[in-house]
Amino acid sequence: MKKGRVLKIIVIAFAVVFIGHQLYFSFYSPITTESAEYYVADEGITAKATVIRNETVVLSNTAGSHHFCIQNGARIAKNGVLADIYGSDADSLAVSKLDSLNERISDLEEITGYNDTSAADISLIKQDVVDSINNFVKIASTGDYFGADEYEKDLLFSINRMQFVTGETTDFSGQLEALKAEREKLSSNLPSPVASLRSESSGYYISSVDGLENVLTTEKLDEVTPEKLSELKPEKTEGNAVGKIVSDDDWCFAVSVSIGEASKYKVDDELLIKLKIKDNSQIPVKVKKINVSSKSGKAVVIMSCLQMNKELASIRTVDVGIVSKEYKGLKLSRRALRVVDGNSGVYVVSGMSLKFVKVDVIYSTDDFVICKQEKTDNKTVLRLYDEVVVKGKNLYEGKIIG
Repeated sequence: MKKGRVLKIIVIAFAVVFIGHQLYFSFYSPITTESAEYYVADEGITAKATVIRNETVVLSNTAGSHHFCIQNGARIAKNGVLADIYGSDADSLAVSKLDSLNERISDLEEITGYNDTSAADISLIKQDVVDSINNFVKIASTGDYFGADEYEKDLLFSINRMQFVTGETTDFSGQLEALKAEREKLSSNLPSPVASLRSESSGYYISSVDGLENVLTTEKLDEVTPEKLSELKPEKTEGNAVGKIVSDDDWCFAVSVSIGEASKYKVDDELLIKLKIKDNSQIPVKVKKINVSSKSGKAVVIMSCLQMNKELASIRTVDVGIVSKEYKGLKLSRRALRVVDGNSGVYVVSGMSLKFVKVDVIYSTDDFVICKQEKTDNKTVLRLYDEVVVKGKNLYEGKIIG
């Protein structure tokens, strides 16, 4: 009896030890790893930039209601028609209504032109609706109601298209007939313009002016000092200004920085500007001038740019990141670095064991490093998504971890 009891105790003790062993290795890993991820780090500064460009104010002294033929931010050729001028607001409104009818008819004809709705990717169409809603809400929250109107049209088109493809609405013929009948009626009584307003130069049409069109030009770069940037005074525009044409030729960003910061740059340096607008777009620039103040410890770094679009044409000041150098590679925790036989590297999980891989650190911070990424499938170098040991004891080449 006593012998059986002892045996029972031994069995229970063995079971406890075995279960404890299994639980230990189930919930405790002798090593901690992380994946090697692609990463881009940069060196530079953040600042508020002032845009300098050549702009021509559009004046109109012709009496009447202006019906603009192009959208705000659109590109126009020299001598292109900016607006037709009508005798009354009612006439201009009638033309605007006709334009809207033509757009709606065109959209419905495009939607009903799909021959095979079964081949449409419903998920993509639904994503278009979501994107249109997000864009509309985002632009409306900024107060840009002109831009919101364009996104509203995109949203309506996306919803109509989804209804047609999903079968919720299969027949737009009634709407099309009604719209075409309304268009025909409106066209028969359409007024003629009394005059047209044409562009004196090519570029991007912006519907507003800020009084700095003749203050900040590329011909006056030598006059751009830290003091001038901090005390910009708009000039009163003479005449009836209805917008401006922004040249798409060489234009500039001007940034006021300390003299010490300015000393890091020299003329013809090629840099990268990261704009703090929309999708944080990046554009290449070149240092054109560095104007040092004679009154303070500051300087203005002026960078030229050759890229232009409707967003860039409309801004005067913008928060930017000025990138002097980029580092692209594989990001790792600084804790992953080891030195073995005088070589800097990391331990990587390879199957059930560890292997030591040498790395070339090209950028480092207190928390992480960026290692050079080799474009190869060679397993003797660090590769994208490799599992790298960041914590562990008694690590060595070939150590079994599983």
